[in-house]
Amino acid sequence: MELMNQPFSGQLGNRLIELLDSADFHTLNIAVAFAKNSGVLRIKDSLERFRERGGKVNVHVGVDLGGTSYEALTALLLHTDTLNVVHSENGQTFHSKIYQFSGRDKELIVVGSHNLTGGGLWTNFESSVHMSVNRSSASEMPILRRLDDYIGELSSLKDSFMSIGAQDDIDKLLQNGYIFKEVAERVRLATSGTQEGTRERLFGKGAPATRPRITAPEIEKTVAVSVAPVGPTSFPPSDEGQTIWFETKRMTGGSRNILDLSKRSLVELGDPTDTPFDLGEPPFMRGGVEFFDLNPAATNQSKNITLNFEGIDYISNTILFPSGDKANGTWRLQIKGTSSSGRGITEALRTKGEEHYLVKKIVTFTKIQSDYYFMSVFPESELESFKAASRILARNGATKNAKLLGLL
Repeated sequence: MELMNQPFSGQLGNRLIELLDSADFHTLNIAVAFAKNSGVLRIKDSLERFRERGGKVNVHVGVDLGGTSYEALTALLLHTDTLNVVHSENGQTFHSKIYQFSGRDKELIVVGSHNLTGGGLWTNFESSVHMSVNRSSASEMPILRRLDDYIGELSSLKDSFMSIGAQDDIDKLLQNGYIFKEVAERVRLATSGTQEGTRERLFGKGAPATRPRITAPEIEKTVAVSVAPVGPTSFPPSDEGQTIWFETKRMTGGSRNILDLSKRSLVELGDPTDTPFDLGEPPFMRGGVEFFDLNPAATNQSKNITLNFEGIDYISNTILFPSGDKANGTWRLQIKGTSSSGRGITEALRTKGEEHYLVKKIVTFTKIQSDYYFMSVFPESELESFKAASRILARNGATKNAKLLGLL
């Protein structure tokens, strides 16, 4: 038996990845209160390797208190064998945090405080007991029977138990307000109460803890050039999870899939001082391309990034500063990536029922790491809410006529 006190004596996310790569187990059962993309996207490749070897992954998750997101359920649906939601309409919170690995001869049960989120698995202060159970020991079998009974009792809850068999089931939860898109929830919280920046900070930054990088399929790396630095060029690791949004209007490109990112931006609200966007030339700041860790002045660079859209990774979306007769003097993100199955993101967007789905929308990018982001799309009608929620609001260019962008 082991007691893990995260982050001091380990991080459960790293332990889960090790166990999923082990040949000792054939089944993983998870029962957690909350799931977010920050956790799910970091273990999804390990879940897939486990399943490709014949392993089974079964998840039970709650949807209370806004703790589970639309994006996380969408990704889990793609990378698990069974996915179930537990929820009571009388305010009774589903709050379990159990991870059970089953093998032919042994079991490992983790019970503690870790949710299926980036914080729960890597960076939060969490504690859990890790219990190895020998199936041949009569004295150790009762705990397995109690756990099996618990999973069976959850399944017997009838109207408080929902099996998620298709994306339509997740969409129904979204439409009825049981779950939210992660960026939408951040906007709602930012506009409904006191924002963090308005209160006095009374505590420090806790203990250092890092999250693992996500390894995407081979993509062309950034082409490096020698350019004099213009201030900081990347967010520190602690800023992972930040979100930028862009007003799209008409877009460009034949598929309307090219998003302008700008070299510099005209600030309308907020102060970029002491942020990576600080240009030192008020009222301007560094352009939207800075969010993707590219120096706006280094126009000889290009970079391919992976975009996760509705649970699927699309690689080789190119950021570049075009040259030639058709260049418009600004950075561009070409949203043109392909999935591991060969399906293009533009094809996935077309299935949303509009000829050019990104036109007249708000497109958001949330940083998981420097070359990996998840993308969400919102109707243009929500623009005022996004403006109100932004800590920095700017034009995606140097003039007042340029489209808007914001940092949440």
